[in-house]
Amino acid sequence: MSIVFGTDFSERAMTAARAAAVLAHRTGEVLHLVHVTEYGSVGRTASSDETLRRELLERLEAQAAELRTGDIRVEAHLQEGTPDEVLVEHAAVVHASLIIVSHHGQRAPRWRIGNVAERVVQSARCPVLVLRSASPLAAWARGERSLRVLLGLDFSPPSTAAVAWVRKLRTLGSCEVVAAHHYWGADAHVRYGVPLSPESEVTPEVEEALRRDLTARLGDMPGTGAVWVHLDPGLSRPAESLVALARKEEADLIVVGTHQRTGASKWWYGSVSQRIIHDAPVSVLCVPASAVSTLTIPEVRRVLAPSDLSDVGISAIRHAYSIVPAGGAVYLLHVLEPAGGAPPLSAQYLPPQGPVHTPEQERVAEVLRGLIPPEAAVRGITTRVEVVHGRKVSEAINQAAERLGCDVICLATHGRSGLTKALAGSVAQEVLQVSTRPVFLVRPH
Repeated sequence: MSIVFGTDFSERAMTAARAAAVLAHRTGEVLHLVHVTEYGSVGRTASSDETLRRELLERLEAQAAELRTGDIRVEAHLQEGTPDEVLVEHAAVVHASLIIVSHHGQRAPRWRIGNVAERVVQSARCPVLVLRSASPLAAWARGERSLRVLLGLDFSPPSTAAVAWVRKLRTLGSCEVVAAHHYWGADAHVRYGVPLSPESEVTPEVEEALRRDLTARLGDMPGTGAVWVHLDPGLSRPAESLVALARKEEADLIVVGTHQRTGASKWWYGSVSQRIIHDAPVSVLCVPASAVSTLTIPEVRRVLAPSDLSDVGISAIRHAYSIVPAGGAVYLLHVLEPAGGAPPLSAQYLPPQGPVHTPEQERVAEVLRGLIPPEAAVRGITTRVEVVHGRKVSEAINQAAERLGCDVICLATHGRSGLTKALAGSVAQEVLQVSTRPVFLVRPH
């Protein structure tokens, strides 16, 4: 593996190159020092090209020689083309683990879409470190200080990749990590199926569920340095929130995942990473989802088993218990129609859980308790019964899975097809389309 650094010979780029060299030494990787020249076509001759090439090679080799202190390995490359495209292509050829570019000093004209750093972030298949201030990273890489990292954390694949890179940084040196999650309170309440409160933007129940799930996404963090989750509810843009928090926490580095959106998707959803690169007062590490291979084996500890109490629905409950290990839990769920016919706008905020209040809920809860396999207790599997109201069964199921932090949804499918499916619909299919959790489907015998 190796690190690719793009230089334009500016003083700022040289300062960043020194930090890149120290980081390459810390990771045990080769630093590829790349200069890309964009030759003009007017008055161009073979002689002038060769003269310019010799001059650039001399400057490049001199810079590489300055960086080769101790046992730091540096390779120099002079290439021609569009800087961002060449850097990305070279990184792919040498199987780079990281591309480093300086935030300033690029000579590409501003009329092009974005600068070199932004375009590299847009297309690179490996993480891209945009250096604004090189000294904190260099001092950290030399083991002289701890690194203050602000991690943008959400529930997307790019965020998962960003978390993996923060873990890698902590194996290299001490890092204090603030994992920040910016969200809209109403969205969070819908996610977990919890009613909004007129007293506060976010209820303690939703805040607790978010903190639980985000902490789980962080997983075990190796190395030294404090790690904590910061919840930031509000209507501002995520990029604005992260940049403001970086200033407040005096962060040295912001780490964010990037969707690498293009075209209409980028126009519609915007680019958080691009906005942060523009506005952040510190260096930014952008990590695409493709940068990390998720080959770890997930652990199943909690399984949600929804049932409509039909013979087919009941059959899935046995399978739910079969995939839970000792010490795990199964959540038996039944969804009732909204009590009293709630109006459409408020129906989605009906209380979906809590103590059994009505005789109907108590009756259904008793039926569910009677479906618990006798050997469940012997295997050390606990059971919790949930009877909730919901305007849409599939929505209530997904909300319960999020609220209860379940690892898998075990659901029976009635096997409908053709006209029957079109008329009656398929709860299983709707759950599959929306769920962020794995879904285990049990077909009727």
